[in-house]
Amino acid sequence: DSASRGVERDPSAKARERRGTMQSGESIYNLIPPPEVQQARPPMHKSQHPGTVDPAKFGLGPRRATATFGRAPGDVKPETSKFLKKNTGVLNATANTLSDSFERRARVTTKPPVPKATERPLMGLRSTKNFIAANAIETILAKPPTRREPAPATSKKDYGRVPDYLRSIKAQIEKEKAQMEAYEREQLDSTRGSARQMTEDERDELLYELKMKWAKLNKAYGGLSFSLDVPSHQRRKESLEKEMTQLEKDIKSLQGKQVVVVEEQAPGR
Repeated sequence: DSASRGVERDPSAKARERRGTMQSGESIYNLIPPPEVQQARPPMHKSQHPGTVDPAKFGLGPRRATATFGRAPGDVKPETSKFLKKNTGVLNATANTLSDSFERRARVTTKPPVPKATERPLMGLRSTKNFIAANAIETILAKPPTRREPAPATSKKDYGRVPDYLRSIKAQIEKEKAQMEAYEREQLDSTRGSARQMTEDERDELLYELKMKWAKLNKAYGGLSFSLDVPSHQRRKESLEKEMTQLEKDIKSLQGKQVVVVEEQAPGR
């Protein structure tokens, strides 16, 4: 007994072990089925209207006796003595009119009657006409078709006159030409006295600046990556090519040519 008492564990340790087991979700008490909870049934529904009211008096209007539940069992039993007889159906009223139309259609026919067995056609009829000779004679005696000669152009009413559409086009061209001359005259008058020829030093300096800018853009163009998968790189490449092409055109236009500088005047002077 003393040994068994010495082997027994501390009750506080058992409580801690049971508490840890319950916290982990495993417990011997989980094997016990929970008690069934029976829900209380609500009270039976009772209508507030009395049960002696006739449904036909609900204000829905008159109804047929068999409109809702049909006929009573046994009422639709067929009678063997009542069956459809000849000329007693729906088509009885129109039988006479249909027969008349059929007779009228049979009388009005467009085809010849079928020949009888005793009627035989005439056999062995032959023509003595020589179709080859007849065709040759008709061709020889036929007159050639009369060809109508076209009327000469000098006999037309509008011969030698300029068409109206050419007059309108010519007038439109003259009008546009006059407008362009007036615009050039205005531009020349506005720039008169302010235009001068560019000196050699100014032209060389401008060419130097353009070439330096082109070299800068060429260096940036050479530093682009080989792969142009990114849309921004593709747009950057196209922008550099456009600027370099424009600079090359400007440099070519300045080399070996006289340049006229138009000085813009400030508005109000």
